Amino acid sequence: MNDDKLDLSALDPALDQERWERRIGQVVARAVVARRWSVGGQLRSWARPALGLAAAAAVFSWLGLIVRWQEAAPLSSQSEEAISVLSRWAASDEQPSASSMLRVLGGSS
Repeated sequence: MNDDKLDLSALDPALDQERWERRIGQVVARAVVARRWSVGGQLRSWARPALGLAAAAAVFSWLGLIVRWQEAAPLSSQSEEAISVLSRWAASDEQPSASSMLRVLGGSS
């Protein structure tokens, strides 16, 4: 076993300050060239994902409307029946019982 410490000062990149600054400048310049962000470029890069999300949201909302419309379709005949009964009661000044009102309005009797 060797107890002497290794001298790693030759590996210190900041030893030659000019070379170190030049190297950092080159790395930064390459990064800037690789990532030229402009507002237009950023919007173009976001356009496809944004349009995809908008299309998915439209599809899901249309599917939701179709499902709700199909669920509500059978209820329309019941609501038309309730409207006709309520109209008949109003036109004839008839006073229905509470149980018949609950039955027509969809409550439990």
